[in-house]
Amino acid sequence: MKMNRWFKLCLVACLSIVSIFSLSACDNNKNETTTIKQQLLDEMKDTNMDVEEIIHLEVIKDGIVVFYTKDNELNDAFIKLKNAKWEWYFGGGSLPLQAENGFNWSFTNFDQFYVRYGVISDDKIKRVKDEENNYPKIIEDENGFRMYFFLDKSVVFDNKTKRTHYYEILPEY
Repeated sequence: MKMNRWFKLCLVACLSIVSIFSLSACDNNKNETTTIKQQLLDEMKDTNMDVEEIIHLEVIKDGIVVFYTKDNELNDAFIKLKNAKWEWYFGGGSLPLQAENGFNWSFTNFDQFYVRYGVISDDKIKRVKDEENNYPKIIEDENGFRMYFFLDKSVVFDNKTKRTHYYEILPEY
């Protein structure tokens, strides 16, 4: 009986220690993300970009895709780390934050990769997919704003015709 209590006490103590370390790691990760966001905001201000809010950062290849709002539109940009400093590499398109048909989309070719993204404004739409059944990553903020994006999916460049083909985006209710 005493051994069983001792085991339970040790188990609770170990779980408590793991929880404390996990919370500490999450807090450090949050501070690191906040720092990166602030650095990116500073860089975008240096290039005279009026950024209202950074919606999402997606780390890819040798940089970060930034989705941000400006003038009631959703925009995308690519920022690279160069000489230990974030530098504006390329800005993409923009689209309205309110989609007329429940969702919309835009596309940017960042030379090394494609980004196709949009806003889902109809609450009845659970998610979207393309006609090839590729599902995007969906980001939702605390206010219920939803955006989605595909990286290197939903877009095909045909080398023969030198044309870009966009798969149809379909809502799922």
